[in-house]
Formats: sequence, C-alpha cells, structure tokens
Amino acid sequence: MRMKKTIYILLTVLSVLGCRETGVVDGPHDPKVLSIIPKAGYPGTEATISGWYFEGKQVSVTIGGTPATVKASTMDRISVVMPEKTLGIYEVEVTVDGRSKGGIHFRYAEHPEEEKLAVFSYSPMHGYEGEQITIGGQLFSPKPEENMVTINDKPCLVTTATVSRLVVTLPDNPEGQYPFVVTVGGESVTGPMFTYDRKPDLTVLSIEPATGLVGEEITVKGLCFSPVPSENIVTLNGVRAEVLSASMKELRIKAPENPLGSYPVVVTVGDKTAEGPAFMYVSKKLKYTVRTVSGKAGRAADAVTVIDGGPSEVKYWQPRGLVFLPDGRMVIFDNGNNAFRFMDLTSYTVTSTQSAKSLLNAAWRGTLHGDWIYLASKGNNRLVRYNYKTDESEVVGADLQGGTSPMDVAFDAVGNGYVLIRDGVKGILKAPGGDFTALESFTTFTDGPLAMQFAPDGQLIVTTNGCQVISVAPNGIQTVIAGIRAAKVDDNGQPGQPLTAKFGSNLFGMTVDGEGNIYVADDSFKIIKLIQKGSDGYANAIVSTIAGLSGQSGQSDGVGSDARFGTPGEIRMAPDDKHLYISEYSNFTIREITIE
Repeated sequence: MRMKKTIYILLTVLSVLGCRETGVVDGPHDPKVLSIIPKAGYPGTEATISGWYFEGKQVSVTIGGTPATVKASTMDRISVVMPEKTLGIYEVEVTVDGRSKGGIHFRYAEHPEEEKLAVFSYSPMHGYEGEQITIGGQLFSPKPEENMVTINDKPCLVTTATVSRLVVTLPDNPEGQYPFVVTVGGESVTGPMFTYDRKPDLTVLSIEPATGLVGEEITVKGLCFSPVPSENIVTLNGVRAEVLSASMKELRIKAPENPLGSYPVVVTVGDKTAEGPAFMYVSKKLKYTVRTVSGKAGRAADAVTVIDGGPSEVKYWQPRGLVFLPDGRMVIFDNGNNAFRFMDLTSYTVTSTQSAKSLLNAAWRGTLHGDWIYLASKGNNRLVRYNYKTDESEVVGADLQGGTSPMDVAFDAVGNGYVLIRDGVKGILKAPGGDFTALESFTTFTDGPLAMQFAPDGQLIVTTNGCQVISVAPNGIQTVIAGIRAAKVDDNGQPGQPLTAKFGSNLFGMTVDGEGNIYVADDSFKIIKLIQKGSDGYANAIVSTIAGLSGQSGQSDGVGSDARFGTPGEIRMAPDDKHLYISEYSNFTIREITIE
C-alpha cells in the first residue's frame, strides 16, 4: 500500500515538471520590444517594431503617449503609422492585452519637401548651333520624346534622357544669353542662363593616328562638323572616305584606298570646305626577326688561323663586307685575316680561301660583276678583284687620285665602275666601261662617304659620316634623302619628312631592296633603320627603326626592338628581298633578319 502511494506521488511530480518544460502550463508573457525601423521620420511614416510576444486580442502602440495606427501584427512584428507629433524624440510603448513594454525611441524630423521638376545646370555653359549640351536636373522623363526643351522659343532635339539628365542639340540662335525651358507632362520649368557663342568657321584641327594602312580608322577633330555622318564629305587625295560617326567636333572615318604617300584630310559640310593635317599611307606593318646564323662566340685565336664549319663552329676575325653569289652562297670579307668566307645560305656552312691574302689589307665592301668580286682594300688603298669560279685574284686599280681609304665598289647598269673614297678627295671616282686604270672624278662630298649602292631607278645611294643618306643622279647631282648633317642623334623625324630624321655618323652598312627602300646599319646607335619610299619617292619617305634598341649594345636575337647588336657594320638585302644579312665585326657573327 505504501509502495503504491510513493509511485503515485512521483508520477504527479514528473507530470507537472514535463508540462512546464513544454510551456503548456505557462501563463501570458509581457511583450518584449527590441527595435523600430526606421528610427526617425515624420507623421505618416510607416515603421516596423520587432520583438516577442506581440500576439494577443488587443495590440496597441503609443508614441510619446500618442496612439499610433496599427496596420498589422504578428507574434514578433508590428507595423504602425506614426501619428502627428512635434519635432523631438519619443518613447515607443507596445501594449498587448493590457501588458505594456517600452524602452525604444523614435525621432521626429522635418518632413522633406516634395520633389518638383527642376533644371540645375548645363555642361558646357556655352556653345553654338549643332553642339550637344547636357542639362542636369530632376524629374525628367526617361523617354526623350516626352521632354520638350526650348531655348529662346526654339525647340531643341532631345537625343538621350534619364530622370536627371537630358542631352540636347542646340538650334540656331543669335549670340546672347537665354535660359533653357523644359516641359514634362504639362509642367514647365526654366533653368539658368546659357550663353550662345558666335558660330566658328568649319575647321579641321587634328587627326589621330597620322600614319596607317588602307582601312585605318582615323579620328578627325575640329569645329562645325555636321552631327549627321552623311552630311560630312571627307576626302584624302580626292578619294571619299567612309564616315563612321559624327559630332560637331569629331568625325571617325575609314582611310580609303590610296597609293603610299601623304595626303591632307579635306572636310566639306554644305558650302564650306576645310583642309587639315596630312595622313601618311604606309605599307603593311612587317615583322623583322633577328637571329644569329653563323659565328661561334668570341674571336678567332689569331689572324692567321681560319676555322670553318657549321653555324656554331665557324670563327671570324673581323667580318665586314658581304656579297651574294648566283649559286646560293654569300661571300663574307673577313677583315684582318683577309680571307674570303663562303657561307651556304641553306645550311649556313662556311668554307674559306685566302688566295687573295697577299693583295689585301683590310678588305671592306665590294660587289659582284660578272664572275668577278670587286672589293675595296682599305688598308693599302687599292682595288682588288677575285674570280669566285677560278679562285684567281688581281689588283685592278691603285691610283685613287690623291684619295685614301677606299670603302666600296659598285657598277651601274651599263657597266661603268665606281669607287667610293672616304678620305682625301671625299668622293666617288668613276671607271668608264669598268676600266679602273682610268678613274675620273664623278662627285665629291662635304663629309666622308662610307657606303654606296645603286637603286633600281639608277640613283646611286650613299651614306656619309656626316649623318646623312644622299642620292646621286647619273650626272653627279646630289640630293639629300634623309638626315640632318652632323646631328649624331637617333631620331626618326616626322612621318613623310625624312629630312627631319637624324642618324649617327657610323653608317658603314647600307643596302637597297627591289623597290628602292633603303636599309641602314647605324653602328653609332646599334640599330637597323628603314627609309621607306612614299608616293613621291624619297621626298616623302618614312624613316623607322626595324631592329635593335637605340644605344643598347649586345648580342641577342629576337623580333624588332627585342634584338641587340654590337657593331652592325655591313648590311645586305638578299636577292629574294625577304632576308637581310648583317656582319657584326666585334661580335664576330653573321646575323639574319627575316622580313614577314
């Protein structure tokens, strides 16, 4: 009996405890108020009060004792509308079924003014007919057609629109100051004063870029263009260009088909025409890849020993002049050991002969005429010729008419020979019919000439230590092609103005391709330059640097300015017009430039 009573008491206690843990026997709770969002506002502001135990039959909220309108209520949220109150901070109190709780506050602030249509600013603040002006303001329509804009009672074209910005095109108006008037939905507003300027004349101010290819996009800047592309007639050399886009101050055009050369950009709008700067047409941009094709690092052991072999086996003493043979080989004059080195242009394997050694001293530049290689023997002031088929050699000229240091030999199309003399006479001697025993003066220079080669049109191209490249006509008349005398500076000058270019004084290497373009090895600055003919030949040629970096010496291969040269003393264009060969007399190597 006692055991049953004990069990009954335990079950009763457990039952009571279980009910408390599940909340079944808990009574009503006081509301718990955590926050109000927003924390500030004005009469009529809707706010949300967060907390707990808001669920009840009667829920009310007061703000500083004044009842607020309760729009909705859940267990943890109450949505209210703020009542009328003066400015200040008031306690928010929540009452649920007679139980109240406060502790949070709401601040009453100034009621914001209602936004109205307004015009605040213009950019720019002045202009003339046809210019686009940006109007800043508020409550514009985002649809351009729903905004009516006038100035001095004349309508403006609205091109773009947002609620705060309008872009309009100015109509014609006299000089003076007028406000813009903006009308949206029947409501109008007047802005500040805008200044109308005198409309300038049609003017072309600049073009960018100044050089390029056919089809190049050119930006033309100026005044009084038409914003309608088709109303701008743009020509180069009389050929009409396509106008891609237009505004009053800028045109974007595409360069039409034209020969290489420099032509001014001409713009016509209505009955007005203006000429601007010239656009220089250039040929396609080419890739110039430099690589070492012959020569082991370092100089040969002495001037007597000649080491032949493959590209990485051969050694040179001081490679100088280069001459191409019709059998696919190139002859390298190895200055110092006076050997003729024959390099196969397919395998780059080198073989040698020293059969003319006793006749030579510092073999310099030369040329092929028939089976004979004619070359200048600078050290002993004579001309020597070598037969590459029979391995025979002989002296063909020793009387240089008082000149010293012969540097080069060339032949014209009818077989007359020419000898370039750097010192003494500082000129070129002519051997009529190739008879070098009967040399006569052909032309002289102010500075010492260094290298020469005939161009396809018969002009004799000459470099001088006066930092210039000069052409000599068949009658001996000279014309400076490029360079400023004694400049000794690296500067490519203005495109199409080769006489503004500047070179160093060590222009020992020069060659001409099949189109008459001139390549110069500028040993002073360790670079290779190109003088590319324009529409008027050399008169508007373009000077550019195609390989090496100015003033940076070295021995590294690469494309264009990534390559480095030590002493680019000689340069020759191969018969295919796609490869240049350069002798480096201090790096003891032969370099090849592939043109792609």
